Amino acid sequence: MLNFKEKLNSIKTFMFDVDGVLTDGKVLVTEQGELLRNLSSKDGYALQLAVKKGYRIVIITGGNN
Repeated sequence: MLNFKEKLNSIKTFMFDVDGVLTDGKVLVTEQGELLRNLSSKDGYALQLAVKKGYRIVIITGGNN
């Protein structure tokens, strides 16, 4: 049976929901009516680092835009 640390080493993919996890839940509307979400630069850096380390990243959302 694997111990906790060994189980962590077997992780290959991280999945995140955008709304309320990678954002603060707010949606900005531009003058053109485009909807934008604000993501943390720290989260972006961490995701970029994870990809460089070989992890797969899956980002999901319930939104249509």
